[in-house]
Amino acid sequence: MHSRIKSFLLVSALLGLTSCATVGKPIEFGGPETITVGSTTKNDIYQQYGEPFRVGFDNGNLKWTYGYYKVRMFGDTDTQDLAITFDKKGLVKDYTYSSSVPIEKKKLLQANN
Repeated sequence: MHSRIKSFLLVSALLGLTSCATVGKPIEFGGPETITVGSTTKNDIYQQYGEPFRVGFDNGNLKWTYGYYKVRMFGDTDTQDLAITFDKKGLVKDYTYSSSVPIEKKKLLQANN
């Protein structure tokens, strides 16, 4: 095999090993005070977070999920998930937010101390 082709293949393989894959966009979660169960509406959520990454149902109730996933071949993986369930009136029934982004994770771990 020609040496340039070998070099190109080697460089390509090394780049592939050090690359990362990203799905979704970072979530700018404003904290629990920005979502109130029973009064925050679908429109409020849409205005704050935009188009959901996934939509579905949870026990017959509409559920929107926002997600951000940055996976690295080597090193930390950053993930953020915001899942919001709406009642039949279009009000927030329940929600969860979780993050593995180091600065956010540290902040969340200290939130109830």
